[in-house]
Amino acid sequence: MLTDPHSETVAAVVAFDALLRDLVVLVFTGLLLSAAVVDLRRFVIPDAIVVGLLGLWPIWMVLNGLGPVGFTILGAVAMFLIGIALFAGGLMGGGDVKLLAVLALWAEPAGLPAFLLITSVAGGLLSIFWLLPVRRLMAPVIGWSEGMRDNKQIPYGVAIAVGGLTIAQRLWVG
Repeated sequence: MLTDPHSETVAAVVAFDALLRDLVVLVFTGLLLSAAVVDLRRFVIPDAIVVGLLGLWPIWMVLNGLGPVGFTILGAVAMFLIGIALFAGGLMGGGDVKLLAVLALWAEPAGLPAFLLITSVAGGLLSIFWLLPVRRLMAPVIGWSEGMRDNKQIPYGVAIAVGGLTIAQRLWVG
């Protein structure tokens, strides 16, 4: 039986495209989990993680079609400006602001409300947990030094990463 070489080529390109998409989502998820772990342990979100997420976004856009890029960038800029105000008021760290802004790109306008809602709920739960004495018992497990056990900062990058995982889920399914 003869096979059409054109259809085999198309099938190979489609399979490779799907593989690239899956790889991007896996790297995206790995970077989010890294941000959460590092913020939990050191109360900082490394710029390299944010830059990695930012650099991955255009690749994702090329693989999936550009969509509403203007509105997407506008949403990210709005998140960044709101974050700057929160940073200026001492309510959020600089890494948190950058992570929120870059994840707003990934969420796109349609996914931004859900991302912010999940992030807010996760942040609220994290804040409640932070008030509980059990947090001090976790210190050795997490690797906090003695001085970090009574730290009043909240590693909000953990909550932002939880919100980001809802974006990863949408990217994986979508």
